[in-house]
Amino acid sequence: MKENLFKLLCIALMSVVLISCTGTSTSKLISIEDYTFALTGDSDRLVAVDNPAVFKRGDAVHLVLQNVGPFKKADDGLNWFDLDMEITGPDGVILLSQTGMLGDGGHVALENNRAQSPFATCTTTPDVVPGKYKFKLTIYDKIGSGKATQTAIFILE
Repeated sequence: MKENLFKLLCIALMSVVLISCTGTSTSKLISIEDYTFALTGDSDRLVAVDNPAVFKRGDAVHLVLQNVGPFKKADDGLNWFDLDMEITGPDGVILLSQTGMLGDGGHVALENNRAQSPFATCTTTPDVVPGKYKFKLTIYDKIGSGKATQTAIFILE
């Protein structure tokens, strides 16, 4: 009885820990060192946003992955990676889903077979509902079989 109660308590605590996270990462053969949200600054440069990531409705929300890899090289000496993006609204409904966002643009030579700061952008509109949104970005190796997914929460005010 005590053993079952202990297991139940452990499961409940794990659930609380998992639910309270603002970002999660899963990977297979490649890794994401870190991530940040960013806004578009002067000269179209990305400017990191503090955590928690709070944006105004109408902002372009960028999820920037940091130091991702390693990616395999093809016979031509180039790497090839791509990105899939998914945005989920405050009500849990998927609002946007895009796959293969880079296409041939991801067929490049990467220093040390790592992508330093790949990112995806979700452009919001002023009429979108305020609340917590989930940004899910999957990066995958089109030559090897590696992939990694970063999921993070941002807030629209």
